[in-house]
Amino acid sequence: MSERPTALLPFPDSAAIGPVGIELAGRPLTDLAAEFGTPLYVYDAASIRTRASAVVSALQTAPSGGRAAFALKSLSTLGVLRLIHEQGMGADCASAGEIAAALRAGFDGGSLVIHGNAKSSEDLHAAVEAGARLVVLDGRDDAERLAAVCRELGRTQDVLVRIAPGIDVDTHRHIATGHHGSKFGVTPAEGAALLRDLPAGLNGRGVHVHLGSQILDTAPLIAAARWLPAFAKAEGIDLQVLDVGGGLGIRYTPEQSAPDPGAHTRNLVEAISTVCGDEGLDVPEIIVEPGRSIVGQSGITLYSVIGTKTVGDGSTWVAVDGGMGDNMRVGLYGATYAPVLAARPLDPGTGLYRIAGRHCESTDVVAEGVALPTPQVGDVLAVPATGAYHQTMAHTYNLFGRPAAVLVDEAGAQLITRREATDELFARDV
Repeated sequence: MSERPTALLPFPDSAAIGPVGIELAGRPLTDLAAEFGTPLYVYDAASIRTRASAVVSALQTAPSGGRAAFALKSLSTLGVLRLIHEQGMGADCASAGEIAAALRAGFDGGSLVIHGNAKSSEDLHAAVEAGARLVVLDGRDDAERLAAVCRELGRTQDVLVRIAPGIDVDTHRHIATGHHGSKFGVTPAEGAALLRDLPAGLNGRGVHVHLGSQILDTAPLIAAARWLPAFAKAEGIDLQVLDVGGGLGIRYTPEQSAPDPGAHTRNLVEAISTVCGDEGLDVPEIIVEPGRSIVGQSGITLYSVIGTKTVGDGSTWVAVDGGMGDNMRVGLYGATYAPVLAARPLDPGTGLYRIAGRHCESTDVVAEGVALPTPQVGDVLAVPATGAYHQTMAHTYNLFGRPAAVLVDEAGAQLITRREATDELFARDV
């Protein structure tokens, strides 16, 4: 099998170069743009299946079993969730809305893990009423609110406690969550004390940790997984369940490399099993919560070029029909991407271009310093690695409707989210 062109490295598994440019499962991206319009989210079903099934298979090697709970915060589109459910994954939810999405997509309550640092009464009622497998407590107040809901509903609830172990990771500070200054979780000492003194109606099953997001160096993730069983033994915690969270990164540009989610999950299982053996502990049930690593590289966002202009400093802006309304990550984190012209991805660049979004903010920039063949009005720009934290973070600033989304596989392209019409923008106004 020939190697993929460098420009395609961040693109989904099914992406290839065809007679009219980039194709996905045999469908030219330019055809998808023409049929469904732009901006358009495009998801590759093969990429999602491959990564989800690899993680699920890796957990089957866990001595006491394991569960992969897909993080809905990364992508909660029902058409994709149904596909993930078919691969045998559970769901990691952080709100009543995400719980509703998981249930609509076919997940049952027993496959749900519920998160959040400020769960509302609505969120907690939704979790308990759904029969959620686990609720992860973020502190004492969280435990008291959940216990009150359990008393009201006459239920009991299995829980984990989220620990912030003080382990730093190499990622943007806004998406690092395991350090001592994080808003998430409690200190190890506080977590142990909470598990020893839970309110009536709550059953402590173990601990949870999540260090952050877009982590490419897996060493801290493995270190946290190894530390938790020893911590539980030292504190006398009955560790029935160990939830090691998610956070695995993906390739956003050709120069990056990313861990394989299946191999990483096997390494986690091996590390936890080894340390439990060393500590004389039974291996707990292992839960992982992948999100970005399952869907991130499956996604492409397609834009149409609206205009080009060279400005006073000599740089050339290429304006497209989307931007921060469908991709918040550039403005939030300074995220980088490697867009190409869908019909001419391998043509040599004629210069370095700045890709401008259409929103009335100077920070609305899709990418800076991108080498492209001379862009023309009407060209389709394809931005890879946009499957995670794009559609879920989309908004309607400037009253632009949110994009449509399609799922592509060998059978064709299926519309899974319709484009938001102008009239729909006012549906909540009274």
